[in-house]
Amino acid sequence: MSKWKILQIIQLVIVIIVSLFLLFRSVDGHGAIQTAEAKTISLIVWLGFYLFILVIEIIIYFITKKSFINK
Repeated sequence: MSKWKILQIIQLVIVIIVSLFLLFRSVDGHGAIQTAEAKTISLIVWLGFYLFILVIEIIIYFITKKSFINK
């Protein structure tokens, strides 16, 4: 298994753990009670951040893969 795939699996596990934490917490860090809407917004922000990082990683992966193929 390549280092790239191992990194992606570790990242996915972290995202799943944090997502479950966001879904099951009853009070956030500021002491606000988490309603269904607040949980949904927190989850959307978290997954949006992860998707942004994932897109950057995929772009870098294809750039490095293409540069190694051309050498």
